[in-house]
Amino acid sequence: MTPRERFLSRIVEPDVFFILLIVGVLGLYTEFTHPGMFAPGVIGGIALVLALFAMHLLPVNLAGLLLISLALALFVLEAKFPTHGVLGVGGVVSMVLGALMLIRSPLTGMGVSFGAALGVAIPFAIIIIILMRLVLRSRTWKQSTGREELVGEEGQVTQSVGSAGGRGMVFIHGELWRAATRAGESIPEGARVRVRRVEGLTLEVEPVELPQSASS
Repeated sequence: MTPRERFLSRIVEPDVFFILLIVGVLGLYTEFTHPGMFAPGVIGGIALVLALFAMHLLPVNLAGLLLISLALALFVLEAKFPTHGVLGVGGVVSMVLGALMLIRSPLTGMGVSFGAALGVAIPFAIIIIILMRLVLRSRTWKQSTGREELVGEEGQVTQSVGSAGGRGMVFIHGELWRAATRAGESIPEGARVRVRRVEGLTLEVEPVELPQSASS
């Protein structure tokens, strides 16, 4: 066979087709959950196109594809809910069964081998669950860039706030910021304040309540 024919014959092997299919799904999933990485999306896209090419030449069982899709859904749910691994194990079983049912190819005389199915399903489950948990955890992280990170932080007044023109200066994060208070409030120099919100280059602050024992 020519090099081209040898390459195409390898793609239509059930084990290779299954691996390409899973790598394609994993690459695109990684790109969607972590946009901007580019490499997983490119690799996943190429692998998925090659898998679709092989799918046209191989007798693919719809039940196998549905079991693999169910496995992906179970892995995502395992990351969202504390099921102590029940959904994760169920996803691995579903993916292995889906792989074994995926193809019965007359070209090769067999389908996806059990070793390839198990060897792909377990790492795939671990990666999907870890990536999904990172995405869910990142939604609860406090924004740590820009002026928004100052909200809730404490600092010290270096120029009284609320007197005269109503604006003063506070020292926060090693920087001096122009500060203002709500109407009617006045905070003397040296007092501790907390940032309520950021308006342009001005911080709206409020005094920090000191414990009663500190004054005794």
